[in-house]
Amino acid sequence: MDPVYQKLQDSLPLLPGNNFDLNRKFLPNFRKSHAFDKKRDISIVNDRKPGIGGIPLPHVEQDNIKTSISAYPKSDGSESIPAWIAFDRKVLRFYAYFVEDVHERRDERFRIRKVIIYFYLEDDSVHIIEPKILNSGIPQSDFLKRHKVPLPDGPKNQHYTVLDFNVGKVLRIYSRDFVVIGCDTFTRNFLTNLGVQVPENSDYPSDPFAENRKDELRRLQPKRPYKADLSFRKFLENDRHVLRFYCIWDDRNTMFGDKRKLILHYYLSDDTIEILEHFPQNSGRIESTQFLKRSSLPKKVALQEINMEKCKESPTNEYYRDYDLGIGVTLDVYNRKVVLCDCDEFTRNYYYEKYGIRMLENVEFEKYDNIEDESYEIPPASPLIKKPVSRDFQKFINWEHVILRYLAVLNTEKQLDVDRRFIITYYLEDDTISVYEPQQRNSGIIHTKFLERNPIKKEPNNPANPETYKTEDFYIGAQLTFWSHPFVIVGADEFAINFMKNHPQMFPKANENIPKE
Repeated sequence: MDPVYQKLQDSLPLLPGNNFDLNRKFLPNFRKSHAFDKKRDISIVNDRKPGIGGIPLPHVEQDNIKTSISAYPKSDGSESIPAWIAFDRKVLRFYAYFVEDVHERRDERFRIRKVIIYFYLEDDSVHIIEPKILNSGIPQSDFLKRHKVPLPDGPKNQHYTVLDFNVGKVLRIYSRDFVVIGCDTFTRNFLTNLGVQVPENSDYPSDPFAENRKDELRRLQPKRPYKADLSFRKFLENDRHVLRFYCIWDDRNTMFGDKRKLILHYYLSDDTIEILEHFPQNSGRIESTQFLKRSSLPKKVALQEINMEKCKESPTNEYYRDYDLGIGVTLDVYNRKVVLCDCDEFTRNYYYEKYGIRMLENVEFEKYDNIEDESYEIPPASPLIKKPVSRDFQKFINWEHVILRYLAVLNTEKQLDVDRRFIITYYLEDDTISVYEPQQRNSGIIHTKFLERNPIKKEPNNPANPETYKTEDFYIGAQLTFWSHPFVIVGADEFAINFMKNHPQMFPKANENIPKE
């Protein structure tokens, strides 16, 4: 700067309007570059234009910032389509995970957090989500909002580009290391077209938290098989959908009997059947048309079965379902033979769409003749009074109220069951066994009844071996299996130890393992 101008600048007070940028006096030109332009009739913004006089703007450092546009193939023409148009709604998807340290639990030291990384090609932005895991206790879904992620150790204002993502790489995003283990088919093909070699997808590492969760969910499953309850779903799908059949019941075998015309309604929402009786004019019958109240209709019912509400579905007593119905089929409605003769149009379409069956032509009521079916036999009625269980009365008199208690643990290597303790109670009067789990402090285990008092078979799944556990099976160190749960007896109370010492003929193995005083 000229010393004269510098002296003038120094002599002016530091007040607004008294300071001037004298360097602009020596600029070659004072033109201001325009930033808006058009390419192929598309309005674009050119951020590379300099400021006044050709001086680069202070907040723009485009020469030092690399974007994914440089990695994309160029077109043959002089001008190319902008990235936000060429790659609109095109996203690369990568599967990754990161390791999270756990400091507040003794059964796990780390946890594997699975995430999905989305890279948007139009603007190099990154979006990370974490799939939700049921009952995990972790706030999941959006892990990182969509934006340009800066490089941790790169130049100023430099962000991740498409060449920074690949299978097997470790991405450090805001002090977290994300390990990429795979990608989808579109991402693999796109990177391959750019000349990037993409390795094969790999699996997630084993997670102790996930294994414990699977073990806990497995323990919550019922021990006995049960049928899934899909009644509510069936109700929502088939509500107010009713099949209609026109039937006939030939009652001419009885006194004053005749042919009775019936209408059968089958409700698809809950598999129940309702039968109404159709009376012709001047028939002289009572106007009540309900022949059978809406309920589940069993296929075979004994005459001695009075309480029909106790009749449950089983292999020996099934209920009629929609696939059992059809024109010409004979139904057993509580020992009354009802023949299905015709149906409406909705019923015909239902069987054709679901089962691919076209209904037969209707059976004319006037030409129908009943043929007595003598092959039907009434099943025998179940006994009203069950036979009592026989018990040893002499043993009951001698050992009444004699109860032996043993301390046992589970013979397992599962970490969740290693610290559990059980009290096995043996009732000498009838050789029954009950198991109780006491409460332990700071373990999360509450006191509960583990096994109801019952005689326990050694092989419950083998009907040929009805042998149950007796006194000779109980001693310290004995290994017992109660319904697939292996137990090991590790102790007993003072009364049980003294009782086994005084009765060696009943506990032959007990005295070998009882600790000597």
